[in-house]
Amino acid sequence: MKKLIVLAFLLASLAASAQNINGLVLANKDKSPVPYASVALLQLPDSSIITGVITLGSGEFTFDNIKPGKYFVKISYLGYAPNGRFVELTSQKPKVMLDTIFLNESTQTLNEVTVTGERLKGQELVDRTVYSIPASVAQSSSNGYEILKKIPQVQVDFQNNVTMNGSTNFIIQVDGKQRDKEFLAKLSPEDIQSIEIINNPSGKYEGNIDGVINIILKKEARFGLSGTAGAQYKPFNRPTLAATGTLDYGMGKISVYATAFSFVQNLNINTSALNQYGVTDILSKGSGDFKTSSSSINTGFDYYIDDKNNLSFNINYRPSAQVNGMDNSTLTNENNNVISATALTSNSRTLSDEGSTSLFYKRNFKKQVQEFTVETQFYLFKSKARDKYNYEIGNLPDRYEVGHNNRKYFSAKLNYVHPLGMSVKLETGYQLYYQEMDYDFSTTLPTPMNIYKYSEFRHSVYGGITFNTKKWGLQGNVRVENTNNDINSSLKSDYTCVLPSANIQYKISPKQNAKLTYNRRINRPGIYDLNPFEKVDQTYNITRGNPSLEPEYRNRFQLTYTLNIKSYYVSPYVYYEKITDKIGEQVSTVKSPVNQSSVTLTQPGNLLTGNERGVGLSSTFYFVSLNARYFKGTYNEYVSPDQTIPSRDYSSYSINGYLFAQYPKKSKITSYIFFQYAGVNTNAYSKTYNLPLYGLGIQKQ
Repeated sequence: MKKLIVLAFLLASLAASAQNINGLVLANKDKSPVPYASVALLQLPDSSIITGVITLGSGEFTFDNIKPGKYFVKISYLGYAPNGRFVELTSQKPKVMLDTIFLNESTQTLNEVTVTGERLKGQELVDRTVYSIPASVAQSSSNGYEILKKIPQVQVDFQNNVTMNGSTNFIIQVDGKQRDKEFLAKLSPEDIQSIEIINNPSGKYEGNIDGVINIILKKEARFGLSGTAGAQYKPFNRPTLAATGTLDYGMGKISVYATAFSFVQNLNINTSALNQYGVTDILSKGSGDFKTSSSSINTGFDYYIDDKNNLSFNINYRPSAQVNGMDNSTLTNENNNVISATALTSNSRTLSDEGSTSLFYKRNFKKQVQEFTVETQFYLFKSKARDKYNYEIGNLPDRYEVGHNNRKYFSAKLNYVHPLGMSVKLETGYQLYYQEMDYDFSTTLPTPMNIYKYSEFRHSVYGGITFNTKKWGLQGNVRVENTNNDINSSLKSDYTCVLPSANIQYKISPKQNAKLTYNRRINRPGIYDLNPFEKVDQTYNITRGNPSLEPEYRNRFQLTYTLNIKSYYVSPYVYYEKITDKIGEQVSTVKSPVNQSSVTLTQPGNLLTGNERGVGLSSTFYFVSLNARYFKGTYNEYVSPDQTIPSRDYSSYSINGYLFAQYPKKSKITSYIFFQYAGVNTNAYSKTYNLPLYGLGIQKQ
C-alpha cells in the first residue's frame, strides 16, 4: 500500500512539473498561416527527437506534458527553408508560448519578395480556401466590400450586392459570427487578416446553404474612437446615390460600434416576355419608372472577457421603399388567333421594415481548436403593399389591392469542436429553428380574402470528423434535419432529410493541390409557394401556391485543381450535379372568373429531375480577379394525368471580373473596372435572360 502511495505521489509530481509548449508558424512573405508543417521537439544537447506534431490549419501547434529541460523546436515544410526556436522549460511556468516562427521559401529571391508580397494569395485547405490580405490590398480598399471585390470567388456590384460564384445562397460570417452584408461597411481593411471561402459547407451549416464567406479579423485590442464615411454617385443610365458611415469606440476588452448605409436608385424599365403553353401564346410588354430606396443600421458590441471567453451582440434595422409606375399591354393568342388584349397603367408602392438581433458566445479551452459556441438570432419583418390598376383596353374593371405581410423567426445553434491530437478533430452540434408568417391580402375583386398563416418548426443535428496529414486532408460530415410545417392550422407536413458531405484533398506540393468534394443539399419550398389561395395579377392571370410541395434535392460532385504561381492563384474545376424534385411552374389555360376570357393558371410543382455538368475557373492575376463558368444540363420529361412537359437541354455561361489599380503606387486614389454576366436561367417553361452589368470608377480615401 505504501508503494502505491509513493508511486501516485511521484506521478502527481511529474504531472505538476510537466510543461506545454505552444507556437505559431507563418509564411514570412505574406504572414499567412502554414498548415500541416512538421514540428519536431529535439532534446539538447544531443538533438535526439523527443516527439513531433504537425501544425493546424491556423499554423498553431502544441506539445503537451513535456518535462523541464532544454529543447530546440524545428519546423520543416516542403518548399520552405527550415527554421526553429530554442526553449528552456522550468517548473515555474506551466505553459510556454514561443515567438512566432516565420518560414522563407527555399527558392525565394529578393525580387520575389518585393513583387509577391503585394498581391492576394489563395491557400487551399481541406474544407476551405483562405485568402491572406496583404498590406497593399488593404491600403487600396476603404471597407469590407472593397476587400471582397478582390476575392476571386466573390462578386460585389455598384449597390454592394454580394454574390458568391454567381449565387446569393450563402451566408457571411465575421470570426464565425453570422452577420448581414451591411456589417461589411464597418470593417476596416487594415483589421482583416484573411477571408475564408467555404464552397462545400459542412454539417455545421444549414442544409440549404451553398457557401460561406468567413472574414477573420486580427486579434488586436482596440482603443479610442475611429470612423469612416463614404459616398458614391452614378449619374447615368441608372442614377444611383449611396452613402455609408461607421463609428467604432474601443476600450481594450470592449468595442462598441455603429454602421449606417443608405441608397436611392431610379430605373427606367422596359420588359418583354413571350410565354408559350401548347397552342396558347401570351406576349406581354411594359415600360415605366421604378424607384427604390433602402437603409441599414447596425450597432452592437464585442466583449473579450478573457483569453478563453468572448461575447458579441448585434442589432440590425433595415427600412426600405419601392415605388413603381408602369404602362403594360398583353396579347393572348390561341392557334395564332388573338383571343384577348389588355392595356393598363399600374401603380404600386411597398413599404417594409425588418430587424434582427443576435447574440454570440464562444468558449475556448486549454487544448487548441477545442471550442464551444452558442449563437442565437431573432428576426422580424413587416411590409405593406398597395397596388392600383387602371385598364384602358380589355373591358376590365379597375381594381385596388392591399397586402400586409408579417414574418418572424428564432434560431439557436450549439456547436462543439474537440481535437484528437494535432491531426484529427471532431465536430458536433444542434440547431433549433422556428418561424411564423401572417399574410393578409384584400382586393376590390369579388374573390375570397387571402389570409395565410404559416409556421415551421425544425430540429437539426450534425456530426463530423476532419483528418489532416502532410499530404492528405479528409473531412466527412452528416446533418439530419426534421421539419414540421403547419398551413392555416389544417394542412400539415412532416419530413426528415439526411444531408452528407465530404472533402478529400491531396497536397501535390506547397503550390499545387487537388480536391474532390461531394455534398447533398436541400432547397425547401418558399413560404409563398405553399400559399394555397389564388391571386389575380394585372392581366387577370391567376397564380396560387401548392401546399403539397416536396423539397428539392441536389447531389453534387466537384473536382478542383489549385495552383499558386508566386502569388497568382489559379483554380479550375469540373462538376456534376444531379437534381431531384426541382420546383417549377405548372401552367394551364382556364377561363377568368371576372370576364370569362382565357387566362393562365400558374401553380408550382415538383416537376423536374435531371442533371447539370460544367467547368469553371477562379483566379487572381496581378490586380485582376476572374471567376467564370460554362455549364450544360438536361431536364427529363415530366408526365402527369393532365400535363406533359417534354425533356429539355440547356447551356449557358457566367463571368465575373474585377480589376483595380493604384497610381501612383502608394497613393490613396484607386481606379477600378468590373464586369458581371449571370447567364441564362432555364426552367420548365421559361428562360430568364440576364443583362450584363459593367462599369468603371475612381475612388479616393
